[in-house]
Amino acid sequence: MAHAVIWIFVALVVGIWTLMAWTADSVLNWPGWSANALAEWPLWLDSLRPPVWLAPWLPQEWLDESRAWLLDAGPEIQAWLQQTPDLRGLLGFIVWTVWLIGAGMMLLMGIAGSALVKLFQPKKAAAAPAHPQP
Repeated sequence: MAHAVIWIFVALVVGIWTLMAWTADSVLNWPGWSANALAEWPLWLDSLRPPVWLAPWLPQEWLDESRAWLLDAGPEIQAWLQQTPDLRGLLGFIVWTVWLIGAGMMLLMGIAGSALVKLFQPKKAAAAPAHPQP
């Protein structure tokens, strides 16, 4: 039972880790990060809507404040992006390399947890050999 709990926990953590890496990769590789695309930033931002399944849990005020902040930050972000080279391909490689290292570490932690459970598991007494009764 303890092994199942350990591996279910590891699977959940790896799943969350994967979602975070997937999100980071999607955000970092968004085509709108190119300096030329930021001229259309306000138009794109107005059309941005959360997914249908997520919308009930996000307050509209929070979304409006986030859009307002992004509109205010748009010129600074555009100036910053025009000064930096386009590293989107390299950033995706870095994200998935970090994901691989993290997933490997979590797998090793699962193996170590199972080993600890096995190590501290009470020893079962060896069954005595059956002697035939005369």
